[in-house]
Amino acid sequence: MTNRNRQEHSDVPVSKTRGNNSGVNRNINHFLQSLGDTLIDFTALEVNTIVVDHISGHKFIAWEAYRDIYPISPGYLEQQGIHESLRDRYLELRTSLEREYRGLLNDPTSELHDPTVYEEDNSSFANDFERTPTRLPNPLDLKSPETIVAIQRLLGNCRFLRGLRKLAELKAALDDRNQTVLRLVSQQPDQVEMIQRRITTDTICAQTVIQLDGDVINRYDQSLFHHPQKEVILQIHREGVIASERQWRGLLEFIIGLIKATLHKS
Repeated sequence: MTNRNRQEHSDVPVSKTRGNNSGVNRNINHFLQSLGDTLIDFTALEVNTIVVDHISGHKFIAWEAYRDIYPISPGYLEQQGIHESLRDRYLELRTSLEREYRGLLNDPTSELHDPTVYEEDNSSFANDFERTPTRLPNPLDLKSPETIVAIQRLLGNCRFLRGLRKLAELKAALDDRNQTVLRLVSQQPDQVEMIQRRITTDTICAQTVIQLDGDVINRYDQSLFHHPQKEVILQIHREGVIASERQWRGLLEFIIGLIKATLHKS
């Protein structure tokens, strides 16, 4: 009786421990992989100071951002009344979204990897939106349950979401510029070229880049030194650099602490 109880006591914990260890190790691997992908964006801190006429209150909602960027094409931009000077910028957003997704399909380490899809040249899609088929699931046609599931999986991918967030910010800025260009052109039809140069290009007054190896790079636009509010802009930039560097270093320390704690527990 004693030996049988001892055997039962040893069997059950071993079985549960192996199952738990397997699940824990798998979760740890996913966690470390996601951290590794995130750290790629933290190799350097870049602070830009730009003086603008309008600040957008756009909020990032993944589904809406994906739905708004997906239909972009030459015909769509013309239909939406996007000014000609900005259409190439919009098309670049759509090409980048397609390229990001195809990269996930071709990446063996991605959860969206499709072994039936081979690496392709994206130039054909960039040059011919109307004829080259997209591989992205269509958010405008939700009659198919498979399409809905595919979009949910896609928007659940951290790597794709990071790229989508950046593209959404660029699109919000382009939307604001388009409205400004159309308004000014209607008011000053004889100054179209001047308006295009003024509105379609952001002027970065001051830029500071801090790299992990300690290099610090400062750049200033020449027009800043003739700006009537030069000292105010420089002071704002300096304060922004200090605050951003403090947050950047704190976030790096936090992530490194998480990695150490995770490795210690494993």
